[in-house]
Amino acid sequence: MSDRDLIRVISFNLKRDFGIPLNHTHKWGERRALAAQFIRESGATIIGVQELLPNMREDVGRLLDVDYSILGFGRFRGLKPKDDEHSDIIIKNQEAKVSLIKTFWLSKSPEKLSRAYYAVFPRICTVAEVYIKRLDRSIRVFNTHLDHICGIARLLGVQVILDYMEKYQQQCPLPTILMGDFNCKPSSKPVQFLRNYAADRSGLHLTDVYTRFDPSCLSNTLHNFSGKIRKGACPIDYIFVSDEFEIIDSQIVTDPINGLYPSDHYPLLATLRLKDTPSDLEYTE
Repeated sequence: MSDRDLIRVISFNLKRDFGIPLNHTHKWGERRALAAQFIRESGATIIGVQELLPNMREDVGRLLDVDYSILGFGRFRGLKPKDDEHSDIIIKNQEAKVSLIKTFWLSKSPEKLSRAYYAVFPRICTVAEVYIKRLDRSIRVFNTHLDHICGIARLLGVQVILDYMEKYQQQCPLPTILMGDFNCKPSSKPVQFLRNYAADRSGLHLTDVYTRFDPSCLSNTLHNFSGKIRKGACPIDYIFVSDEFEIIDSQIVTDPINGLYPSDHYPLLATLRLKDTPSDLEYTE
């Protein structure tokens, strides 16, 4: 197995600071270059980001330049420019290209600007169909940020995403990734629902990358700029993959950059391998 067979993906909440008092070194203006540096140095082909405000999106796009594309739409569809939070998908252009991009709402009316009844804000999910050039394979990626207050809204959000996954699978089955800030523990109903989910119609089954962790090594992903690592603590950021993927490695990246952290969340990085690639097939004449 060579590096050419592998796909690195990241889920990364970048921490908005609009309307929130922060220590000067924690403000976005001091962190944006660190965030871009991490994305570049990570080797990831696909990065799902959360809490990306329009000004942050502009900064990240400028710093990453033409090497990357940022894909998705804001939860207010531009109607509230300062607060139009995105859950975007970033791709490395040299390695991938996108044939579909869509953002939908985590509510009972997912095709229009709306929110779940108990949710504090409208919550969204962005989906992209990504063609991995070196593998000549396409995958489907979902990226989301679930409600931070209400468990019912989080569970509804997961159910809406799974409904979309099933519909897409019926139309065109593809290996699937779901990532994001779920704002809940591994023992919570939304996470358990995902872990136990197996759609009868689409055959979709999802596994989270924490299955590669020794339980004693599992730690927090939210650290509030403290840099603390609490072994045995619960993460709130996740990457789930369908059965077409082999999880080679996964890690919560806790290292600072030049002594500073680009966010109050640690990024979650997974190294994946698509099964049944040409190199796995038996050669016949």
